[in-house]
Amino acid sequence: MKDIIKLPAEHYLDLIIHNKPFSLCRFGDGETLCMALAPHPLKQNCDGSRFIEELINPMRQIFRNNYDYYHCALDCTFNENGKELIEFIDKTCPTMQMYDGEWLQHLSFDGRIRELIDAIAPYNPCFIGGSHINKVKYMIGMKDMRFIETPTRDSYYKFEQIFTQVMNMHLAGCRMFLFSCGFTSKPLIDTLFPYIGHDSFCIDFGSVIDPYVGKLSRDGMKHYGFQKFQPYTNLLLR
Repeated sequence: MKDIIKLPAEHYLDLIIHNKPFSLCRFGDGETLCMALAPHPLKQNCDGSRFIEELINPMRQIFRNNYDYYHCALDCTFNENGKELIEFIDKTCPTMQMYDGEWLQHLSFDGRIRELIDAIAPYNPCFIGGSHINKVKYMIGMKDMRFIETPTRDSYYKFEQIFTQVMNMHLAGCRMFLFSCGFTSKPLIDTLFPYIGHDSFCIDFGSVIDPYVGKLSRDGMKHYGFQKFQPYTNLLLR
């Protein structure tokens, strides 16, 4: 497998600011387990997302397709089951370039989330995720936004419905799609890419926006508590 390329957050922010569409998916240890590359006793990820059999092939197909967008690794991607994922990549898509996917979390924890909001706000972005994600509208700097609600868990069972809603939103003029619907985000972005990737942004936001909408979903967020994230939203976090 090729070395992971580490690009600064400014690289992606500049692409957004200068209207240069790109798609981006982030893969952690949960996605690796979803692909069932190694036996594991767990039934769900740390955020409650289940490892369902229906996700195995769609998740693997992303690497078979190897479309021309940012496939990103997180700090946990190559932990316990990293060897199996590396072997799968070397066999399936040896030319795939992997990028560092932690830049979104760095913006958040470094107190720079406003830079991200200011970059995406002019696009009247569409957020895709559970009902709590709709509270992004209270973040400072966010103007008008659109929203596609998905089930909080096992959203893959609504894949076709979500896909159709995104396509309809694109037909209505939206060009900025930000996904926070768990494992489903990845095959959604990969399936959408041949249709709208040439003129639209499809970015896997994951859990980065959770603490700003009242959900401390990761250990790092819980460590700091809501007080770290409160200055960036008009929503009372508790």
